[in-house]
Amino acid sequence: MDELTTRHFRVAEANAMVPTLERLVTRLQALLEEARARQRELELIQAVGTRDDGSLIMAADHREAKARLRAAVSEANDIIDSIQRAGCQLKSVELGLVDFPAVINGREVLLCWRLGEPEVMYYHGWHDGYAGRQPILPHDDDTPPARPEK
Repeated sequence: MDELTTRHFRVAEANAMVPTLERLVTRLQALLEEARARQRELELIQAVGTRDDGSLIMAADHREAKARLRAAVSEANDIIDSIQRAGCQLKSVELGLVDFPAVINGREVLLCWRLGEPEVMYYHGWHDGYAGRQPILPHDDDTPPARPEK
């Protein structure tokens, strides 16, 4: 991890992002379902078979399903990019997990939020993951390290 380029979030900053993240992660989950449905549809269309000339029997349906799949993937990529540009780390679309680089009590950690939680209430070490979540306590210090003068 490069301390010069990593944004360190304070708990209040991460919490301020929760409403936007709720909307974005919920949309990502819907897009993931859409993409899976379109992929299944493409497989079924292909299973119908081809004509003597090798073209798909249901070519128009295949083109439409493929376009809808591409649109879902493109929108999902845009959302993921926006989350990453904000300095967050999307860990799981299915679980709705987002981490925020932070410093708690002088230790490099990740604040951890899961879709459905009202605010960021946990953190874990960089290598501990979700299973290593610990509650943020009222006396925890979330002051990021001072940036070196340029």
